Amino acid sequence: MEALVRLLDSYTELIESFIQHQSVLAPLLLLFVEEAGVPILVPGDGILAYTGYSVQISQHSSIWIAFAAAVLAVVAGSSILFFISRHYGQQFIARLGKFIFLKERHVQRAEQLFNKYGVWTIIIGRHIPGMRIPITVFAAVSGVRYRTFILSTLVSMLAWIWFYLSIGKHYGANLQQLLRHSTVFTAVIIGGIVTIVLVLHLYGTYRERKS
Repeated sequence: MEALVRLLDSYTELIESFIQHQSVLAPLLLLFVEEAGVPILVPGDGILAYTGYSVQISQHSSIWIAFAAAVLAVVAGSSILFFISRHYGQQFIARLGKFIFLKERHVQRAEQLFNKYGVWTIIIGRHIPGMRIPITVFAAVSGVRYRTFILSTLVSMLAWIWFYLSIGKHYGANLQQLLRHSTVFTAVIIGGIVTIVLVLHLYGTYRERKS
């Protein structure tokens, strides 16, 4: 356990160094990768807050440039994941559903509900830890139009980006420890999701054998 914590600390220090030396390029790349569906452990909230702090102590960039870079990164990354999911998301959800013994009618019902309340689900759900990527995938699979998806994402993210950049700008001196805690918290969430999937698979296997 201690070795894992040290590894996460080293990883966080690497992210911090990257943001400090590339206060505009860092959020552009890190948020783009995260929104495109690649887990990077460091949550977007922490990236933005630390970027705001880095911009504050830097003489070579401004918070407006960092804001524009973050918006561009989120739009580009989420768009790429959306179109990939449009083509391959249905297959992924079908395989995942089969792995955890989820019935097809349950998947279809979830897609119908998402399609009905998709706008509010995207706007509100993106602020729930760990839900930004699944929401993008489900939006694409459920048939939500790209224009609806990207406008909902913009509504959701503009205030979010500015809020965390401002938090970092004004309270950045205390962010280093918070960023590390956020990384550990994100790792726990990912580990919890994987554990739940495995438990559902084992439970479904047990029930299938028993019947």
